Amino acid sequence: MVEDSQSFPLAHYQAHHKSDQEQQLATFKTLRKERSNKCFIYIFSAFVFLSVAVLIFALIVLRLNSPSIRLSSVSIPKFSITNANSSSPSLNLTLIAEFTVDNSNFGPFDFDNGTVGLMYGSAIIGERSTGAGRAEAKGSMRMNVTVEASAKNISGDSNNLGILNLSSFAKLRGRVRLIHIFRRRISSEVSCSMNLDLNTHQIQHNWVCE
Repeated sequence: MVEDSQSFPLAHYQAHHKSDQEQQLATFKTLRKERSNKCFIYIFSAFVFLSVAVLIFALIVLRLNSPSIRLSSVSIPKFSITNANSSSPSLNLTLIAEFTVDNSNFGPFDFDNGTVGLMYGSAIIGERSTGAGRAEAKGSMRMNVTVEASAKNISGDSNNLGILNLSSFAKLRGRVRLIHIFRRRISSEVSCSMNLDLNTHQIQHNWVCE
């Protein structure tokens, strides 16, 4: 009887100790699971953030836009009409056009020899090379081009006597270099309709470009 009464506390202690160990183990497993879940959430959040950052970078920095060309000014220092009283007068003129190239890309735009021309109707009556150049990233550059033009059998606007309808164009082809690694070929052009006053020998300021 004495031995039985002495063994009971030991068994109770062992059972209680085992229960504590199981509880500690369960708590440890729970903490480890929570840490794993938090770690997964952190990794997933970092992946989402990185994906969004890469997408924004691609949409903004790596997006390629054609540089725009604007006709800033135009003048005619030389002008002459031959056989003005005949049924087929001829026109000779020198046109100086100033174009502005606006580059909205995050890399410079290097273009080769471009072309600037003057048209009467559907015929090109004068054409000139622009020479090579560069428009810096998010910048602009100006270029002056002198075009010698001549046309035969000209006739003024029947609705507005003394006005000759002309059009000019500019074409550039080159490369845009992005973040000093990627190079992509790109072209840009503009066409402008304008009116030449045969009395003042000057281009009116209401030209329209597209």
